[in-house]
Amino acid sequence: MNILIIRRDNIGDLLCTTPLMVGIKEQLKVNRLDVVTNAYVAPVLKGNAFIDTLYVYHKLKHGHTSFFKVIYERLKLIFNLRQHHYDYILAFDQRALNLTRYLRKNKVLTPIQDWTHQTEVERAWELGQRLGLRGIPGSLAAPLYYSSSDKKNAKTIGIHISARRVRQQYPIAKWVKLIRALYDLDANLTFHIFWSPGDNQNPMHPGDDEKANTLKNALKNYPVQFISTPTLESLMEGLQGCGSMIMSDGGAMHMAAALNRPIVALFGDSNPKRWRPWGVPYTIMQSKTEDVKDIEPSKIVDAWLNLINSIPTHKKII
Repeated sequence: MNILIIRRDNIGDLLCTTPLMVGIKEQLKVNRLDVVTNAYVAPVLKGNAFIDTLYVYHKLKHGHTSFFKVIYERLKLIFNLRQHHYDYILAFDQRALNLTRYLRKNKVLTPIQDWTHQTEVERAWELGQRLGLRGIPGSLAAPLYYSSSDKKNAKTIGIHISARRVRQQYPIAKWVKLIRALYDLDANLTFHIFWSPGDNQNPMHPGDDEKANTLKNALKNYPVQFISTPTLESLMEGLQGCGSMIMSDGGAMHMAAALNRPIVALFGDSNPKRWRPWGVPYTIMQSKTEDVKDIEPSKIVDAWLNLINSIPTHKKII
């Protein structure tokens, strides 16, 4: 049996699909498991032995390409995919469904759209259950990064300050207050601060250099290492040095979960039941206003302390 997965959206969505990929290869009699995704998110699948062929294409909105190159890539992708007959294609969005029209296949499966009370991992897994998967999904998979030496320092807290959605963007003044409070709690703590580099006005990839510089000035007397992450590989590499993470919901949060890091996750207006960290100890914090700016640093300090003291047995939503 040959199966193709087309998952062309975001980092977190793709990582939430990795338990499905592993389950298909481990439980079903599959000759080929191929995956189509975009070039921006593809690095999180590097080293995944459960994928036979990873097909990667560029999105025009991500830059570093041209309209004519995009058209050429699409045609080449269709040609390469047509070399194989797929018994099942799992198409996760409408454009993925459109692509299947040009491919040799028996059946196309799409996920349930109205999905609010269970995680995205379980939404993807449900597709596999239609093919015969049993049990519950395993952990998120980032095998290439697991193969690196584990540099985790339990006393290092990772802080990720970038978030695309406005209601997920925690104010810099509150990040400063939070880090100072954590350091007052334990002077042996160190902090790694991660952000997407660049100008916040960049229409393709808005960055947080200005926020990072503000933090540097405010925290110059504290044990803080600032780590710009221009690529997903650099972010995954940096996350490995952290013993725990405090961050807003987003792709980086799921990357931390794939690396098995405990997480205090700040949720704005996204659904924590669907997008919570999978397979790791976590605490979710969400204000009644569904805006992270309304979460007080003192509450985050308490949440982090309770989470660390309760590992590995307790997971709590507050």
